[in-house]
Amino acid sequence: MRESKSDLPLISVVLCTYNGERFLLEQLRSIEEQTYPILEIIISDDASTDGTKEILSKYEKCAGFKVFYQAENLGYIKNFEFALNKANGAFIALCDQDDVWLPHKIETLFKCFENEWLVYSDSLLVNEYGESLGKKLSSIRNMYSGRETKSFFLFNVVWGHALMIRREILSTALPIPEGIPHDIWLAYKAATITGIKYCDQVLTHYRQHQNTYTQTLLPKNLQTRTLSKRFQYYLKQLYWIEVLKKNAQSAEQQFYDSLHRLFLQKEKGSFSYPLFFFLLKYQLSLFRFSKKNFISRLIYIRKLARGERQQIS
Repeated sequence: MRESKSDLPLISVVLCTYNGERFLLEQLRSIEEQTYPILEIIISDDASTDGTKEILSKYEKCAGFKVFYQAENLGYIKNFEFALNKANGAFIALCDQDDVWLPHKIETLFKCFENEWLVYSDSLLVNEYGESLGKKLSSIRNMYSGRETKSFFLFNVVWGHALMIRREILSTALPIPEGIPHDIWLAYKAATITGIKYCDQVLTHYRQHQNTYTQTLLPKNLQTRTLSKRFQYYLKQLYWIEVLKKNAQSAEQQFYDSLHRLFLQKEKGSFSYPLFFFLLKYQLSLFRFSKKNFISRLIYIRKLARGERQQIS
């Protein structure tokens, strides 16, 4: 029996824009065509300089739409944080400016919820013209439901455009730590508290531009980095470990404490065998989201255990 409109909770769609005039209208129309009837659409433009504001101005007075314009560029993550704080819905779905949602996306994700604070779905990768690239996100990642978080150290499995959250998570997930992508952060926080849940349906056409296609399909090649860039990347990894350690659930606290301690040994400049064997011990958990085979995992772990030395000019 279908629920009446009055029985359904408000769901907020949070859309952040920046110089997105080329594909924005197609994304907005796919939101308007959603089968779920109770929607609030929060849009925050991050000081666009193209025709994005002109497109959004036509929606300012449309029912359910609330449009905000930033005077100065906040950056992608902080703009999403601003928009999340404006959402009033019991559930919140994040939206990119250049994808296309299937009409039943919101309704399907809402029905997927049980006790979790975050659910997410699969997506079809399409090119700039909306044509299929023959791959889904599930083709490049092992989608996961549960509470284990170790794999978030190395990989993401939840993309922002594919997720929906309960608003309860905002009290513990905001503010987003500096430099941490909002989607992996929300997924990690939800996993530590309630677990996350995967909805095995393609609900979004995820548009890949030349740069985003590379980001999505190709792993970072640590081998080809210059020494200085490698050290910068090491510092970013170390910072991420510190964030994970600070927010870990008690069952995984010892793991993150040990990972942090061993990772610091890399600064001695020589290969860290203790780190190598530690990562090898937990390789099944660390690579839970990855489709790498054992040999590829071994090579990846060997690279992670290399010493790092800051280049002095």
